[in-house]
Amino acid sequence: MKTKTKFKLGLWFLFIIILTMGLGGTRYVYNMGQESKAILNDNYRSIGFAKSMMQQLDAMHGTDSVQAQNAIVSFKKTLQQEANNITEIGEKEVVDQLRADFELYQKGNPTPELADSMRAKIYRISEMNMQALEKKNMEAQKWSDSAIIYVSLLFAFGILISFSLIFNLSSITE
Repeated sequence: MKTKTKFKLGLWFLFIIILTMGLGGTRYVYNMGQESKAILNDNYRSIGFAKSMMQQLDAMHGTDSVQAQNAIVSFKKTLQQEANNITEIGEKEVVDQLRADFELYQKGNPTPELADSMRAKIYRISEMNMQALEKKNMEAQKWSDSAIIYVSLLFAFGILISFSLIFNLSSITE
């Protein structure tokens, strides 16, 4: 094999290694970002719904009957949005229990105990989603750590091959 051919093959091999490193690292980071983004967005929405329901529940106990009626309508809408955004195990059951309490509340039985029960369930929904965010953040950190290791190993391999090619090809071309 001619020296020029060996040199070209070595450079092409080096190019492929560098390309593999770049694509591998990019793929890892991209996948991590896309999965995290979608999941975290749903959890943040659930936390927002819980906050909104808590405010609406407080407004339902106000002295202004128009404001209380508006809060009931808003609560019902927000509760439905939360029901359509179930992300965690056990969240559906809590939402169903909250819906049952809300139906009792609408039937004209707004006792302080019922309001406290609803408040506890809303808090539980929020807490479940916050814990999920923490857990998913830890998983994202693990993904990030493995991506760093993967890219570092590819980088080290690329450097070793590069030095090997540099020294081997330089002795051939002399």
